[in-house]
Amino acid sequence: MEHRKKKAWIYTHIDAPEDSHGALKKQYGQLNTYGEQLGLEIAGCSSDMGGEAGTERPGLQFFLEEKDNREIEVLLVLDSARLSRDQKQCRKFLLGMKKSGIQVFSPLEGMLVASHCQE
Repeated sequence: MEHRKKKAWIYTHIDAPEDSHGALKKQYGQLNTYGEQLGLEIAGCSSDMGGEAGTERPGLQFFLEEKDNREIEVLLVLDSARLSRDQKQCRKFLLGMKKSGIQVFSPLEGMLVASHCQE
């Protein structure tokens, strides 16, 4: 019997209003490699640019809309700050992911839980 790979979503984010240095592509490459190391199937990706506070960003919202349709089980981010630099919003987002049954992983911080978002 073949072991089914968990489905993962890659989310990249930079604070700059434009990606003139290829930072999003670099993040994607790092997260894709990390996902492969974890034995995950990459089922989608999205990204955002700009220093908007909170989680009301188009790329993150797209993930939230697609996570159930694509049966996403893991969200890959470079670090917890990519979700939100606001600790309360970061904790709220991670708690929501836990309730949805989605694990959040970072190659820099490991498995992210709400306690990662402390000041």
